[in-house]
Amino acid sequence: MQTRHAVLGLVLVVTTVMGIRGVVAILDGDVGIFARQVAVGGFILAFGVALYRNWDAIGT
Repeated sequence: MQTRHAVLGLVLVVTTVMGIRGVVAILDGDVGIFARQVAVGGFILAFGVALYRNWDAIGT
């Protein structure tokens, strides 16, 4: 169970960093980097949440 929470914490940290990078990019006026950060951050968050929710089913 501790590993499950650690994975979710790591996913949240990475997603937060991607969000911060996206905000910095939009403030600099670089829409392309902003879109990339949002897209990749969204994929990472979706994968991490799905992994967390299905942790028991995947481990069997």
